[in-house]
Amino acid sequence: MKHRILGMAGAATMVAGLALTSAGTAGANTWGGSMPAPAAPSTNLDLVHGIPNTPVDIYIVKNLNLWNYKELSNVNFGTAANLNTAIPGFITPGFYTIDIVPTGANPFKPLLLANTWLSAGQSKTAVAYVTADASGTAGSPTLGVFTNNLSSTSGQARVQVTHTAVAPTVGVCADGAVPVVPAFSNGQQAAAVVPAGTYDVSVTAPVATGSTTCGASLADIGNVTLTADTTTLAYAIGTYGSSFTVAALQIPNNPPAPAYPWGWGHWGW
Repeated sequence: MKHRILGMAGAATMVAGLALTSAGTAGANTWGGSMPAPAAPSTNLDLVHGIPNTPVDIYIVKNLNLWNYKELSNVNFGTAANLNTAIPGFITPGFYTIDIVPTGANPFKPLLLANTWLSAGQSKTAVAYVTADASGTAGSPTLGVFTNNLSSTSGQARVQVTHTAVAPTVGVCADGAVPVVPAFSNGQQAAAVVPAGTYDVSVTAPVATGSTTCGASLADIGNVTLTADTTTLAYAIGTYGSSFTVAALQIPNNPPAPAYPWGWGHWGW
């Protein structure tokens, strides 16, 4: 069955991300039985290049150690990279500096720069994009860091969209009739947990909060499959009417904590 749910205008580019959740080990209790320990939540970092006509080199420096860095060379507009798979083993809890320069330029003269701390289990995305006001008038290039929710969806799927395009305030509609997100603007996020399945993605003109009808349809970007127990991160990038598109990543959610009998785990039995 196809549905209409959360989307942004443009052609969707789905890039599968595999931020694997590490498995826990079994823990013994004092009664001689064995209880599974909670699985360790994954720490995840993604990058999205959303500035048209600007190929760049991206440097990721870990814990302020200039010798502990990775480079992504000649990255083009529309790229969405899950660094957990692009740079296996590099992303762990710590402090990260993300340095973006035009391709071939001096890394010590950044075009865009951002710092962020990743705690155990956190997921964040650094997005290079152009700011815009509610009318869609362009501002300046920036490197924004957005926090993602990878908590368990208990067999359902989460979709999280981030408006980082030079475009006006828009709304998000389901089935052409239900306003899932009434309105959000450049730099804002919205999310929903829905049954897993294939959804026909669309975007509309904004409507007032509490409205029960959708605004005029602006675009339909086709079908997107949302897999159970994953979060699909969708980023609207570019300029509406020309390079406007969606870059996306699908990340496994962290598993739910196991249910213990009363007292177990809390008291360490």
